[in-house]
Amino acid sequence: AVVSTQSTGGCQFFEIRKNRPLCRLMEVAKTIMREALPIKCLEAVVLAIYLTSELTGVNRFPIAFRSKFEGETYKHIVLGVHFNGRFGALGLSRRSTLMYKELRFKTLAELLHQYISCYRDCCHTVDRIKLGLPVSHDKQSMESILWKYMVIRPGRISDKDFTQHCDSFSRQLRGQTAHQMKYAKQSRDHANGNRPHSDNSDSSKKPLKNSR
Repeated sequence: AVVSTQSTGGCQFFEIRKNRPLCRLMEVAKTIMREALPIKCLEAVVLAIYLTSELTGVNRFPIAFRSKFEGETYKHIVLGVHFNGRFGALGLSRRSTLMYKELRFKTLAELLHQYISCYRDCCHTVDRIKLGLPVSHDKQSMESILWKYMVIRPGRISDKDFTQHCDSFSRQLRGQTAHQMKYAKQSRDHANGNRPHSDNSDSSKKPLKNSR
């Protein structure tokens, strides 16, 4: 099936509930392919997860950007991929520079800096990046995707700290499973006295415009 990627003028044809089990999101992906209607960046990430599920040697994890332009806030998301020591991304955007990235970046920091630079070319300032846990390759999994595992705020930290955060995530990505990373995060949150929060904790707030 051919999926249209043209602008939908703000219309969203497929409902993506991020807290649903992975198997339910994979059903949505099959519907997207069957209906061949225009999609946006979140639907593109779900579709990319489905289409790469058989590539068991590839780590896949969500990368969400929040940017500012002329006082407005915009959100965008792509699917980060890691294989054979290289990083890249799969995604969709109205801007060709904010979607697909070849699997050629030696570090995660290089990949993210590339996106930040492309945002700057579009006169946007990236003020937050959320990295999610690796997504299971089991399309029947009842686990939900953890969309926010690590938060990086580029404008508030030095380049050195930015790189350290990315390297820390990369080491965990290579050496641990998603379950191990999730357990480690829960243990840290518990030790710090932080209450776990839902990925949809902002759902009651005013919807933000989308940069895709």
